[in-house]
Amino acid sequence: MLLAALAFLAEVAAPAAPSHIQTMRSAAPPPAFQPPSCNRGCLSAVEAVTYASYLGDKAGVAGTFEMPVVGVGQQNGLFYLNSERDYRDRNCLTVAMTPAAVLALVGTADPDQVRKRLRGHRILVRGVAQQVRINFMADGKPTEKYYYQVHVRVAEPGQIRVTS
Repeated sequence: MLLAALAFLAEVAAPAAPSHIQTMRSAAPPPAFQPPSCNRGCLSAVEAVTYASYLGDKAGVAGTFEMPVVGVGQQNGLFYLNSERDYRDRNCLTVAMTPAAVLALVGTADPDQVRKRLRGHRILVRGVAQQVRINFMADGKPTEKYYYQVHVRVAEPGQIRVTS
């Protein structure tokens, strides 16, 4: 009889579930379309740029970064994948890839084909996001004007993958 009384008291005295849990259970199902999000443990392009900019050009942010490929370019033997339409945008994360890494990722190093195969997709990249000073040039020489970009260098194919 004592056990029955204790069981009854435990049941009656148990705290009710918080109202937000009940609301979550009875809420409508999520919409069919949900934009991709950065998985636990990785950073978005804006987060990577923010942290790397805070550290300056002396250090970088090591991690895994998720970003959309909005722009693709090539210069001085490297391919550049940009998270923003304008690569000079302060929120743009740029992935600087060697031709070998690009070839392993998409099967070609032809700039037009790389652009067609990657633009509009999302990527995960592992590396160090670091602020890089970009000098303005005049007659092939740097001027006193400059700006900063945040780059993640990719030399190994295992550092990057296309997620969508």
